[in-house]
Amino acid sequence: MDIRLRSLTAQTVYLQGLELEVGFAAGEELRTEISTKFTRERLERIYTEAGLELAGWFTDQAGDYALSLARCA
Repeated sequence: MDIRLRSLTAQTVYLQGLELEVGFAAGEELRTEISTKFTRERLERIYTEAGLELAGWFTDQAGDYALSLARCA
């Protein structure tokens, strides 16, 4: 599953928690979720190949589901 948000107009968004300002063109998409089966190790390799690093790994109590957070390396 691949979920995205599409900007309806040109706009600038400020992400206070990250102290980051991001501009979006009208029609530009932002990927917000990729839901698929990965192991942590495989995902870390994929991130490294893309110039990213794993910044957070959050799981349910049983470890069946995880949410990863990546940032520029």
